[in-house]
Amino acid sequence: MFKRVSLKFTQIFDQLVEEANSIVITAHTSPDDDSVASVLGVYAYMKRIFPSKKTRIIYSGDKVRRYSVFKNYDLIEFVPDMTDHLGNADLLIMLDGSQYSRFTQKPEVLREFKGKTVCIDHHSSPIDKFTLTLVDPTSPSNAEIIYRCFFRDSIEQKEIEIILLGILGDTGVFGYLKPNQLGTFDTAKRLLKQGGIEIQEFLSRYSTIQEKAFEIVRELIKNTKNTKVDGWPPHTFTFITREWFETGKYTDAETSEATHLYMTTFLRTLEGHGWGFVVSPETDGTCGISLRSLPGSVNVRDMMEKMQLGGGHDRAAGGTFKPSNPGERVKVEDCIAKVVKWMEKNQAILS
Repeated sequence: MFKRVSLKFTQIFDQLVEEANSIVITAHTSPDDDSVASVLGVYAYMKRIFPSKKTRIIYSGDKVRRYSVFKNYDLIEFVPDMTDHLGNADLLIMLDGSQYSRFTQKPEVLREFKGKTVCIDHHSSPIDKFTLTLVDPTSPSNAEIIYRCFFRDSIEQKEIEIILLGILGDTGVFGYLKPNQLGTFDTAKRLLKQGGIEIQEFLSRYSTIQEKAFEIVRELIKNTKNTKVDGWPPHTFTFITREWFETGKYTDAETSEATHLYMTTFLRTLEGHGWGFVVSPETDGTCGISLRSLPGSVNVRDMMEKMQLGGGHDRAAGGTFKPSNPGERVKVEDCIAKVVKWMEKNQAILS
């Protein structure tokens, strides 16, 4: 397992690609800026070095229209579950996640996958088994790892835009950087200068909000609660009910977009409430939970891992509530109750 970018890692990666006949690239469910940048970045590199290789990009989730401005986004296959579409792939490249459960509702299928696997990630979560692994939690974005692995010597304009998508997205336009991550400024400076890119103009190309996503934001604001559990810092939470979600015929992509906007704009901003979460239903019957926290408040990654729901970063994490029986649909209110009950029985870890 590699913990830092190195020439040796890239050489082994290239060898695995060279030996493969059919390749699938994927990233965690619910596409975000960094995961989209990761899959498009790796795909661009492979098509440059191995143009004849049969390579597909497959996501578990819905297509998000705002990413259509990026090169090759139209080639991504969005499906209910990527494990149902692996076909005869003999190399699976998994990006921006190191746990099978982040990519599929059927992680057992990935555990039984007969081909070889590659993982490139930057989360601190426990790592499942892969043929080749590069996980560097010190990197603020997975896209920057992709850049340092594959593009330091040569990068084209469209590839610069892809890498910047991930860096700006996962750093909150540099707002989340820590003192040990200042090298990202050098990377961004190099890319911005080489691409002749103005950040505000660049962001405006893909930062538009769909009307239905904005309707969800309004509902999230309406349902916002500020509360406290003994032994835990005060927090903010909100939700949309499954009935409201299904009546409005919203998609998972619209919910994901709205949740991201709500968390970026409102969560962690109320004085005295330095962390919080959003619970929302999904079309497959599960419910998603997304959490954010400020420095010195709750370690939300630790919380998700201990609840065995998911993982992520110390200050930005997420997970999934799954039904107890096939065909059931998880209730949002039950998920919130489970979170509160767990908090009442466990101690907060602050970081």
